[in-house]
Amino acid sequence: MTEMNFEKGEIIFREGDLGDRMYILKSGNVELKKKVEKGEVVLKTISKPSEFFGEMALIDHRPRSASAIATVDTALLSIDGHSFEKMIVSNGNFALKIIKILSERIRNSNQHLEELIETSPRKRIMAGMAGYALKYGQHLDSGPFRVSLRELRQWINSHLGIAFEELDACIEWMLHSRIVAYAGTSRDHLIISNRFVQEYANK
Repeated sequence: MTEMNFEKGEIIFREGDLGDRMYILKSGNVELKKKVEKGEVVLKTISKPSEFFGEMALIDHRPRSASAIATVDTALLSIDGHSFEKMIVSNGNFALKIIKILSERIRNSNQHLEELIETSPRKRIMAGMAGYALKYGQHLDSGPFRVSLRELRQWINSHLGIAFEELDACIEWMLHSRIVAYAGTSRDHLIISNRFVQEYANK
């Protein structure tokens, strides 16, 4: 194993790259993101030490199916293809763990697809806004959250794959319906109520 360190925002590998190694998380946080027609979606977040990713390219010898980005300063252990194959052949427990994790990821992917099909774009946007506010917003003393409109738009596009045109139309509808409001006259920030966040954050 070789230790590798990545700074916040650094790309570990890109979708479409040829993969010659897998990675085990030592510390930090990694997002696995896939391009869609209107942006990107986050397939999985690697946040627990000893979690691994990137093994599919070593198994099927096909290009990377997603990109991996460090969202904070991150330390990884990398295993090359030859060492991976030796571990699979010589260590039955390791091979079984790989099979179980791959099976779990397939089930999770299927569930995620079902949720995308069943959930309307408007509800996905509202859930994304609530989740973003809870995680990145400024929680004001009076209860609501203050968020940057520009950063919110970028985050939803790059995490949920919602087109900017569709997102802007939904935000305009919410502003007109007084579900959210601008924070001041500059219109650079939105005020999102605590009730809205609590209702939609986990949907």
